[in-house]
Amino acid sequence: MMPARRRDALAVGAGTFVTLALTAVLLWPALGRGELLYRDFVTVPDPSVTARTLGVDGSAPRAVPLDLVTALLDPVIPSGVQQQVMLLATLVLAGTGVTLLLRRRGPAVTAVGAALATWSPYAVERLLVGQPPTLLAVSCLGWLVVIARDVRPRRRYLGLTVVAALPAALTPFGGALAASAAVVAGVLVRRAARREVLTVLAVGIAWCAPWLVAAAVGRTEVGQEAGAAAFAVRAPGLAGILDVLGGGGVWSQAATPASRGGVLPSTATVVVLVLAAIGVVGLRRLRGLAAAALLAPLAVALLAGTGPGLAVSGAAQVVPGLGLFRDTHRLVGVSAIALAVLAPIGLDAVAARLRHASVSPGSLSSLGSPTGSGGPAGRVVSGSLAVVGLAVAVLTVPDAPRLLHAAYQPVSYPAGWARVVDTVGERHALLLPWQPMRQVGWARSVPFLDTAPLALRGEVTRSRSLLVERDGRPIVVGPTEPPTAAGWQAGRLDPVALRAAGIEVVLEWRGTPGVLPATHDGLQLVLDTPDFRVWQVPASPGASGAG
Repeated sequence: MMPARRRDALAVGAGTFVTLALTAVLLWPALGRGELLYRDFVTVPDPSVTARTLGVDGSAPRAVPLDLVTALLDPVIPSGVQQQVMLLATLVLAGTGVTLLLRRRGPAVTAVGAALATWSPYAVERLLVGQPPTLLAVSCLGWLVVIARDVRPRRRYLGLTVVAALPAALTPFGGALAASAAVVAGVLVRRAARREVLTVLAVGIAWCAPWLVAAAVGRTEVGQEAGAAAFAVRAPGLAGILDVLGGGGVWSQAATPASRGGVLPSTATVVVLVLAAIGVVGLRRLRGLAAAALLAPLAVALLAGTGPGLAVSGAAQVVPGLGLFRDTHRLVGVSAIALAVLAPIGLDAVAARLRHASVSPGSLSSLGSPTGSGGPAGRVVSGSLAVVGLAVAVLTVPDAPRLLHAAYQPVSYPAGWARVVDTVGERHALLLPWQPMRQVGWARSVPFLDTAPLALRGEVTRSRSLLVERDGRPIVVGPTEPPTAAGWQAGRLDPVALRAAGIEVVLEWRGTPGVLPATHDGLQLVLDTPDFRVWQVPASPGASGAG
């Protein structure tokens, strides 16, 4: 029999190879010189540190401390490179974390687990909605469980837990998720003493401190009832419920792969779910935890999208902090990782039956030992089922490479961008057109969040209202806009109103959807490039400007 250490090394090697190979297939066009601009996943050359970066400008600190970390690291690691590392890490950490969890079950099992974690509907849809940081948080879950299970010395356990949680802690939701997972793993997997669990809880609160402090001192806006309806999972009918059970169902129709409604992806999803159920049944210890990790997030996400669920979750949005959970598809990520762990265990049980060998399913705390190979014929069965498992993983989202290649490609900012930032300086700027998203030719005409606030050093007035299409009706989600916003949206500028609002310059994006002012009476044109214009608002009413 092969020594356990060598067998585990082969298993880790197989899972790691599959993880890296599939990550390369899905994301290779994202590598290169420049920045990634896709939906919420944006950056700028030379990002600035401002009140907004620190999360104390009054807006929700959704990117705290991510934006600050990006700005501080930029002189050493360019922001575009940081983006690419994060994007790759979302899949690599997920696949390798599941690999380590399953390593005692052999190479075939780790290969399938890595594939299900890397090429999953959840991962694809979170990337297509432009939220790699959210996916990064979910990708750390497997590592937190591995550390709780395998690391015995207390100090080393605590230190490695912090290291594993740091990528998740770049965002508020990720920090809260990692803290919860670390505590649960400490109690149920590690069986830690009360003092150790309390220490983990305290450490978890510490890595959440950046956004907790920002929310406390920054007069953060509370959520809106409309947010619950806008960001609930999509689950119309049995097909939609099956989609959510398999990790899909993201709120954005534009981020939903067209293939998910097809026969093959639906069949592949059913196969994964059946194998996961077999995996749960085969566990001896911690079977309840495995079932809860698989089913509880799905139940919460699905119930929150029903009429009564929307009423409750909508009313809860006014409670500070609960806005973190209005996007219920985020919770499905826990189930997606559980699927990636449990389905290969179920597949291993099927392989053992086919080999007519005895099954020793093990437990989630040890994840058992690999079943007997049953000689050459048994290895053929295991290898064949591993190939089937890899194919099933890919078939859950067969169009993933095409969609992700179109979404993530680096671009370079126009030559005039640096002049825009220098011209605006530290003055209070109004960003037009009055809408949060931009879509310009030099960025491949894909939608992305206005990046000017990341670069400008002064106060910024911008639209933060997001229009979400749900069931044929538009839902507007965002903070209350100023009274003059209707005029700005229609392309009307009043110098008196601008001065009253403290606005000193108007920055216009050219060639993007939205209405720009046809006339600029009372304003002075101070910068004109093919892609941007900057208008100065004179301090005195008597100054004249260009029309």
